[in-house]
This record gives sequence, structure tokens and C-alpha cells, in this order.
Amino acid sequence: MESMGLRSTLRTALGYPPRPDYLASPFSEAQLQQIVWSDIFDAALVPIGRTEAMGIPALTKARNLLTGTISKLPLKAADATGILPDDKQPRWTYRTDAEVSPFLRMTWTIDDLLFHGQCLWQVTRGSEGNILTADRCPYEWWKIDAEGAILIHDEPVSADDVIYFTGPTDALLDSHGTTLRSARSIAAAVEKRVKNPIPVAELKATEAAELTEAEAKNVIVEYNKARRDPEGATFYSPLGIELKTHGTDADAGFMVEGRNQVRLDIANITGIPAALLDGSTSSASLTYSTQEGRRNEFVDFSLSSWMEAIAGRLSADDVVPRGTRIVFDQSDFLTTTPSPTGPQKQD
Repeated sequence: MESMGLRSTLRTALGYPPRPDYLASPFSEAQLQQIVWSDIFDAALVPIGRTEAMGIPALTKARNLLTGTISKLPLKAADATGILPDDKQPRWTYRTDAEVSPFLRMTWTIDDLLFHGQCLWQVTRGSEGNILTADRCPYEWWKIDAEGAILIHDEPVSADDVIYFTGPTDALLDSHGTTLRSARSIAAAVEKRVKNPIPVAELKATEAAELTEAEAKNVIVEYNKARRDPEGATFYSPLGIELKTHGTDADAGFMVEGRNQVRLDIANITGIPAALLDGSTSSASLTYSTQEGRRNEFVDFSLSSWMEAIAGRLSADDVVPRGTRIVFDQSDFLTTTPSPTGPQKQD
């Protein structure tokens, strides 16, 4: 059977007709229909899309921590004795024949699993059934029909031509829409407040003052001028003018604590320590920890479930021979002094 692996370009090499409504980019989402429905109905009832979710800075950082860390770890084949020699490693584990490198292939695999809870690789096989190439299929290109068959561009594909992954947790966009929308609402409210800040000082005319609009404006100008004076720490209020200060921290609870809570929510959702997202609880205290200890904690509690989900699927008998498994080589990441050129990789 003629293979349908991703080749010279991600679009044409698949052998499928062009899809002008989709971009040949891993960032594309085809969200036009969602935008239309959000204009008709309440936005709170419309599922949030990946593009909107990536507009949340804390989530962007969480996503980049997951993808950027795991994607740098080489895939290695191992058996009961340990990691196989380099000349025994499957070629697809360390290279691709398309423009998308193994690093980006893994980056967008994790991205799919994080946001959508599933991912698809398309493979080509040799005469003996062994995998020759493996490339991620963009999420917008494929779906699963009511009978459970996988369709790429609405055309059914053989199970031998794909590897289907499921994530270790529910899809972020499906399970946490309320939290993500709240985060975006806080960001929008902060933006409005920045454009319309609460004044630090208010000059209020008492009953003893009867000022025209021009006189009131002149009082404000003179006040601001006096504040810029080297002796501006002390100010004299004329008769009939009351000075009320609101303080520079008038928005602290809203603009700082609100956004910090978003970081804590994203940390809880993604399983990443809040400190790595520059967020902390109000009662948090600084504790000493070594860099090696923090790395081990990050792997154990944040990365391991994602790596196990991917490595476990790649260790199935339809991917590698029985008795062989695929692992992420973490030796360079967990070492006290990482190699200055990164982990050794084949080409």
C-alpha cells in the first residue's frame, strides 16, 4: 500500500487535496465558526479556543515549560538490559524527513495533548512493518467519526498508518473553560483600569470655595507643578480646597492579587509548581532548595505524567518490537552540570 507520510511539505506530501480554509501552520485553529457563534450567543456558553487560551500569559508560560523541557529530551529505545546502542536505535526516534524537526514534532504533540487531550502521528512502514518515518498530523486535519474511525481530511486511514495518543488528563479547553474565561476577564479588566486609572490625589472644593472650571483647572496645574518641585514633598492647600490622597496601591488587590490568583489556578490545572510561573500564595515563605532538587521535583510532579503517556504509547507493539520500549533520556537534564551543548543526539 502506498504510504501517506508527511514529506517535503506538510500539506502536499500527504496526498490529500488542498484545504484553503486551514493554514499549513501548527498555530492555525480554524476558529471562525466559534467567533460567529460567540457573536450570537453569550460568550460564556461558547468553548474557549486555543488562541484565546494562549492569550493568558501564565498559561503560555506553563505550556512553554512543558513543551520546551520535554521536547529537548531525546527519545531512546531500550530493552531489559538498558538503552540500546546508537546503531540499534529506530531512525524515527531521532530524525524526521520533513521540515518539522523532532523537537517541534514533540513540542506540538504535547501541545495537542495539553489543549485537546489527543494527538495523531502519521507513519510510513517498511516491508516488514517496521516504522520508517513518523510525523505529527496537524490537529485541524483529522478527526474521529461516530464509529471510532480516524479520518484525515474526511478520508479514512488505516490504523497501520497512524499512531493515536491520548493525554494523561482531560483536555484543557474542555474541562477548564470557566477558569480560562475568568483569567481573560481579569486581564481585560486590568487593561481597562490601566487606561482609566484611579487618581492618586483628588483636589476637592469645599463649600467655602466657588471655583469656575478655568479656576479649578488652574488649581490642578499648580498642584502638579508644585509636586514636581524639589520641595514638592510638602504642599499647601488653599482655603476651600481639600486634598484627598488615594494612594498608589489603590488597585493592588485587583491588579496584583487577581493576576497572581490566575497563576495559581494555571499551576493547579497544569501541575506545574506556582513558583515556576512567578506566582505564590499570600502566606508563602521562601525555602532553600538546590537546583538539582527543583529539577527532580519538576520531573516527578509535573513532567512525568506527560512523558509516560507519550513513551507508553510509543512502546506499544504496533510501534516497536515486543521486548523493546521507548523512554525519554533525562540523563543530561537531571545532572548537576548539564552539557554545554545539550544531550548527544543522532542525525
